Amino acid sequence: MEHEKEIQEIKERLKNVESQLKHKSKFSGFFKIGLIGIIIFVLFLIVVGSYQFISGG
Repeated sequence: MEHEKEIQEIKERLKNVESQLKHKSKFSGFFKIGLIGIIIFVLFLIVVGSYQFISGG
């Protein structure tokens, strides 16, 4: 009986860890997409600013 309870507790812990990892991977995916979007936006602003600087000079 003692071992069965321990096995059940370990299974529950494993399920909790798996769900936390899934949640973390979803969050990191959104974070990566947001970070890439910000980098692309900044690069776009740099290109536009460089074009205006060159054409204005």
